Amino acid sequence: MKKILSILAICCICSAAVAQEFTDIDQIREGWTQKTITGVKKGDIITLVTAFNKEWHTQPTTFLLKNPVTNEDGDEYNTKVDNTNGFVSAYELGDDGESFSARVWKRDNGHSLFAYMFQRLRGLAVHQIILFYDYDPAKKTLTPEQNEVTRFKPSYVHPNGLSGLALTYQLPDEGENLIVQEYFMNWYTYIQHVYEWDGMNLQFSKVQFEKNDAFSDEYYDTYGDEAIFTNYMLYDFDGDDEPELWLANENEYTQAIFSMATGEITMLAASYYKTGLVYRPNAVGTAGSCGTGCFETTLTVLKNSKPVHEFVDHQEWDLEKEEMVHTYSLDEEELSQAEGKKYYESLGEAVSIYPKFRPLYRKTK
Repeated sequence: MKKILSILAICCICSAAVAQEFTDIDQIREGWTQKTITGVKKGDIITLVTAFNKEWHTQPTTFLLKNPVTNEDGDEYNTKVDNTNGFVSAYELGDDGESFSARVWKRDNGHSLFAYMFQRLRGLAVHQIILFYDYDPAKKTLTPEQNEVTRFKPSYVHPNGLSGLALTYQLPDEGENLIVQEYFMNWYTYIQHVYEWDGMNLQFSKVQFEKNDAFSDEYYDTYGDEAIFTNYMLYDFDGDDEPELWLANENEYTQAIFSMATGEITMLAASYYKTGLVYRPNAVGTAGSCGTGCFETTLTVLKNSKPVHEFVDHQEWDLEKEEMVHTYSLDEEELSQAEGKKYYESLGEAVSIYPKFRPLYRKTK
């Protein structure tokens, strides 16, 4: 009996030791840029993944390398091996676990670019890192390399430091373009950042939304003019820690702000040649000329990223009184002078915002 217990104890110790051999995502994140991988004899995807796994031993990669010839959907992982396109992946099944994918591109200078994506899933929380290496066939080395993808910054960061719900890297199993995707829970949709392969590197190409044309259509339906949006940013106008989408044309002369809450695209405010955008602590709108001797301010009041009220201050010059006369309305119902002034004051003082837009498309010379 003692002998059996001793054997079981040794087995438990060995199992624990094996489990501890695997490298976790944080260890890789902290150390991968400092280690060049040597002795890599060939540049095919399996050889590169094997060399990487010897240095950074991960569980899903080890699982795939046990049978790197055939694809297999087992009880633990969904795997894919495509030697022709230089792509492999192993995704652990279930709500918790680790997964990986890897891709190789042949460079014009005879080298290759090797990418490795590692993922840890905990319920709805997705944590990913992406690593890039230059493979030199003459030196037989994989050298860590930074590029536009590794330097990617999220479109929006919450005050508590969190970005969108999920930031994921999608290596191409077909084609050559890589996608960085941000998914926002309250939007029910995503922002995709497309990076195109140019023969040497992955270069930013464009940003695309699930419903790209809807924004220009909304603007056209309101103003009857086409808006060619080339810049964007995310900004939280009502302080609910969920951003709105802010678009602008090339010279930022035409701008539009959209609510994306619960997947509904609603234009909150937009500027054109007669108006400019104005802001209050929980409202966004426009102000500008509405004709000779006429000035109008329209504010959309937000709550939880959704429009809840529309307030209008319509001003016209009274020739007899020689003064501007205000007409106030709330949700298309006229207010008295006292009610209008009181509601306007309740919206707070004007806020100054200086947007820092990002390009929707790569700018070419």
